[in-house]
Amino acid sequence: MYHEMIPPCRESITESSPNVLALGTSVNCVRTPLASPPPPNTLLSWNDGDFVFHLLPRGQSTEYFVDTCPRPQGTAPMHELIYDAGSCSAVYFLGDEVVCKVKGWKEGMQLESETIAFVREHFPPIPVPEILYTWIDKSINRSFDIMKRVHARTLDKAWADLTPQQRLNIAEQVAGYIALLATKTAKRFETISGCGVGTPALIAGWPFESPIHIWFRRTLPPYSAAEYRNYAKRISTAPPPEFDDEFVFYHDDQGPTNILVSDDGNSVAAIIDWENAAFYPRYWIATVQFAHAGFLLEPPKGQRRFEGDDEWGLLLVAALKQHGFDDCKDTYRAWSKGKAEDVDTEKDLAEWRKILDDGYPYEETGV
Repeated sequence: MYHEMIPPCRESITESSPNVLALGTSVNCVRTPLASPPPPNTLLSWNDGDFVFHLLPRGQSTEYFVDTCPRPQGTAPMHELIYDAGSCSAVYFLGDEVVCKVKGWKEGMQLESETIAFVREHFPPIPVPEILYTWIDKSINRSFDIMKRVHARTLDKAWADLTPQQRLNIAEQVAGYIALLATKTAKRFETISGCGVGTPALIAGWPFESPIHIWFRRTLPPYSAAEYRNYAKRISTAPPPEFDDEFVFYHDDQGPTNILVSDDGNSVAAIIDWENAAFYPRYWIATVQFAHAGFLLEPPKGQRRFEGDDEWGLLLVAALKQHGFDDCKDTYRAWSKGKAEDVDTEKDLAEWRKILDDGYPYEETGV
């Protein structure tokens, strides 16, 4: 049975009236002419062409903007849904200059905005989105991140226009960033805030019977190396890849849709989608590319796979090898294939019961 959040993340932003958007339950976004004075209690403002966008607390009246700022004919919509992961995540453009990412949230989850701030502080050479404003809407269990838009194409969209040398240059640049991230280490398998990690390929986690895992990933406790090593051995009939006692900081989803490239195709403009960045076993750095479909290039419409769709992942693995990161794909695949049938734990079921006890709305949408 599929249980969907109400509203799903793809419906987290709605137009409540001309020039006014409702962002969840606690914030409004209004659009005014460029020369208009800013409204009081503004949380954030930014210019967008001939207009200014303002974020306001929901309790502040927006009648003025409806009555005095009618939408000019031909004006573009205030928002556009550009990514839809159903209940758990959605990404919108707000005008032409800002991106809003909405993500399912619960206590104990790592906030992507905090991870991006960590990267900006400790690794200034790595280009990441600029977070302008962020909040948690606890009444509907989701976070909102307002980010400055990076005007660039994804590597996936640019791929066909890049020369072989440009593709190699991008792989080498990303590998250099990964090697830089890996200079930060930790003694536990955890996020930068000490939360557990929920990468499905490294835990017993699919398929889930509990509806909560449609919304939130299962996470492990912040295991030490010895604890995670014992866990990995326990859940599979095959031994896991070997790893030492230090975990390295890593963004393990640097597929071609999460890398933005410059207009000339010669450099990385930004790396996005840091929600899963954490301290991982070192072997994972050059092995995830063989375990995650997100590293494949997008197929032509109507196709599932095509020859050469793994070229980006293979280029990246080769570039990582030059930095001393070797893949363990054969050992990993044997371990993954030997994993026991995944089942919900008592902790999973307790989390779901708590959501129901708290009166959180959900909808059964099918079998």
